[in-house]
Amino acid sequence: MISPTSDEQYMQRALELARKGLGHTSPNPMVGAVIVKDNKIIAEGYHQQAGKDHAEIVALKKCSSSSSKKATLYINLEPCCHHGKTPPCVDSIIASGISKVMIATKDPNPLVSGRGIAALKKAGISVKVGVLQQEAEELNKIFFKYIATGKPYIYLKAALTLDGKIATRTAESKWISGEDARALVHQKRKEVDAILVGKHTLLHDDPHLTARVGRSTSFPKRIILGTEKDVPKNLHIFHQKGENIFRSGKDLTKILDDLGKQEITSILVEGGSSVFSQFIKQGLVDEYLFFIAPKLLGDEQAIPFFQGQNTTSLKEATKLRFISTEMAGKDVLITARNDNKNKKTNTLWSH
Repeated sequence: MISPTSDEQYMQRALELARKGLGHTSPNPMVGAVIVKDNKIIAEGYHQQAGKDHAEIVALKKCSSSSSKKATLYINLEPCCHHGKTPPCVDSIIASGISKVMIATKDPNPLVSGRGIAALKKAGISVKVGVLQQEAEELNKIFFKYIATGKPYIYLKAALTLDGKIATRTAESKWISGEDARALVHQKRKEVDAILVGKHTLLHDDPHLTARVGRSTSFPKRIILGTEKDVPKNLHIFHQKGENIFRSGKDLTKILDDLGKQEITSILVEGGSSVFSQFIKQGLVDEYLFFIAPKLLGDEQAIPFFQGQNTTSLKEATKLRFISTEMAGKDVLITARNDNKNKKTNTLWSH
């Protein structure tokens, strides 16, 4: 008999496997699967890339026709029951002879939600849902938001001084943060579908907007708020791999809707001040990544991180809550989300 403690351990392994797909599965979720028999793991797998086998299929292919009979499958997301780019996974699970399926959380996709579980139960398979549910929902927060709203998950990344400045009065910003902080930013770029900047950041900094991790370079989509005719063609973004997407207009919600229709599920917003302020005031940020440098500019004309809200009372302040803090070399990385009590911001995806 598998104990509750072991259930959590096996599900934790499924989550670890799922994380291996980080940055590769969009617009699909990250999913890991572990098959256990006689208290031993006999097979495991994870979803490596959209269009390829789902996690449970990867694991089942490693089993013989007899070894999976009476085994238990641990998976962090409800198995699919519809035809997409791959056949329904529940059919393979039923055919394998697996007798029990442990699921961390239901799939929010209306094509699946609850139906995969119902199909398994109808076939006589024992199903339990909710093992490490919170951890599973956190892992796939991007997918959960995208399925429910059609909009991408928005990370806002800012490197700023202790007095809240992102650049000097002459727009000098290289480099407020150190090399360790910048390495973390490149890792995050590798994990998202797209990077977004304003036209002025593009003109002042001429950034590459690539993800350089180790010896490899990847090229997320580059979203620029502005029109292409307003920027010179000698900028770096026009002479490297990857797609440039220009969008104009002040209605960011409409822009995000449009980007969501292009299956862009996550965006890293990197500046500048005007763009940061628009996203914050319109309540569109899901998660903040603040890289705080141990520096003070002490100049009123230096460029602030956030402006234009004209707050006259502390009650009007945009309220956040810290999720984590960690050192990034000499800098501090603070991860924050919207406070659940803040009515001005989108709190649907606060955990």
